Amino acid sequence: YWFVKAERKAALMVKNMKKALINATIYKSEKQAILIEDNKILIVGMNEDVLQQISDSDEVIDLNGMFVLPGFVDSHMHLVGLGFYLSCVQLATCTSLKDMKERLLARLSTLKQGQWLIARGYNEETFTDAKVKPTKDFLDAISKDVPICVTRSCGHSMSCNTKALQLASMNESKDGIVEEMDINVVHEAWPKVDESTLIDYIQKGIACANAFGVTTVGSDDFLSICDSYELPLNTFEKLSYQEKMNLRVNEQCEFNDVEEFSRFLDEGYTFDVGNDLFRIGPLKLVTDGSLGARSAAMSKPYHDAQDTTGIMNYSVEEMQTFVQLANQFNMPTIAHCIGDRAVDDVLEAYAGNVYEGNPLHHGIVHCQILRQDQIDQIIQKKLSCYFQSIFLSTDAAIVENRVGEALAKSSYPYKTLYENTIASNGSDAPVEMPNALLGIELAITRNGMHQEESLSVEQAIDSYTIKGAEQLFMQDRIGKIAPDYYADLVVLDTDITKVEANQIHEAKVMMTFMNGEVVFER
Repeated sequence: YWFVKAERKAALMVKNMKKALINATIYKSEKQAILIEDNKILIVGMNEDVLQQISDSDEVIDLNGMFVLPGFVDSHMHLVGLGFYLSCVQLATCTSLKDMKERLLARLSTLKQGQWLIARGYNEETFTDAKVKPTKDFLDAISKDVPICVTRSCGHSMSCNTKALQLASMNESKDGIVEEMDINVVHEAWPKVDESTLIDYIQKGIACANAFGVTTVGSDDFLSICDSYELPLNTFEKLSYQEKMNLRVNEQCEFNDVEEFSRFLDEGYTFDVGNDLFRIGPLKLVTDGSLGARSAAMSKPYHDAQDTTGIMNYSVEEMQTFVQLANQFNMPTIAHCIGDRAVDDVLEAYAGNVYEGNPLHHGIVHCQILRQDQIDQIIQKKLSCYFQSIFLSTDAAIVENRVGEALAKSSYPYKTLYENTIASNGSDAPVEMPNALLGIELAITRNGMHQEESLSVEQAIDSYTIKGAEQLFMQDRIGKIAPDYYADLVVLDTDITKVEANQIHEAKVMMTFMNGEVVFER
């Protein structure tokens, strides 16, 4: 393997050559070799079968028994947001407000005139000091002249200093904390992103995903850092037609309002428009907030905060207008809803608007706080379910205190949804990193929470491969290691079906192939 590594760069200059991956341990196969031609898998067979099909000008990669899986499919994330997060101050490992202050001050000293100090990723639940969000006063003590915005890991709560609030015309915010739709108002005040900067964010996000073995994503990008869909849409189209993307992107389309969505449709865009590098996916509605920020919309007050039931971003009637318009153009709708009140409203909005058998894959993103009656309705309607098992790395410790013992017991019902709906896994990056191996592990272990909803090893892997492909209507060309499928593969140093579940995250991604080309190599 290491001997051929240096020779590969020269070999890649040869057009239309074949690649033979030999001595591999292949997921769900007794075979040991894969032959790739152009961007597709030609043969899956034994070493001698594959080696007979190549010439001296072709490339042979000896994997020495390493484990080969289909490229991971992260069915819900924010690719532009991930690249942006990797470019700003990262706070995920902060354990206190003091840590946060030190990181912000370090970046402050590097800023140029007119730049904002932007950071994301903290979770006050992990702080060793006061478990509180940063406030306006805290940020003003860092700077009153430079606008500062600090976003919680979930993306649903932002803290701003006085300068940032003034520039966003939001002076009425007393503590500097803004949530949900108000965050978009602050985004509109940020310095405008140009195409070259957006491309940089996209490429950083792609490189990060590839490093975790991810080759396909369902991604919500239109409003991540831009105030409208046009620039992200045009940039993705440009990159895809120039074949400058090492990732397949199925765009989950979010809009500011129904008028903007109508303009998008009038321009000729709808579901499945595009190519296999960038394709228009479903309409995306963000209906409520997050569990961590206590802004997820609940039917009853939070167990640990009796003064709030969270935030709903849309009325049922507004959601119905979106869904009905999408249906007219054969476009599915998927709805971010975390609290059970949000699920109630989305189910009501879908009533009468989801065709028999749900052929368009209308669905629910996150599938977190659910009552049994809601689970039954989701299964009856055959709604698509986009879950993030990686959330259990933090949520398992807080969910019962947040929503109470009874509701916690029926929440995060991964096994039930997996076995009765189209259910796929993802990371919601940059809320979490697109670490599919950790997501697979937590789908099995659940971090100790309600083990009856644990997936098997095979189910957990499939939730990141063939089930993700099925969710995105791509099961005929990705998600399997089989002839005529795209050569999107991930090579691990460990057969994760043969180790203890709590050791899966320790496996290393050695290589990631996309379209038959190596896009990541350790």
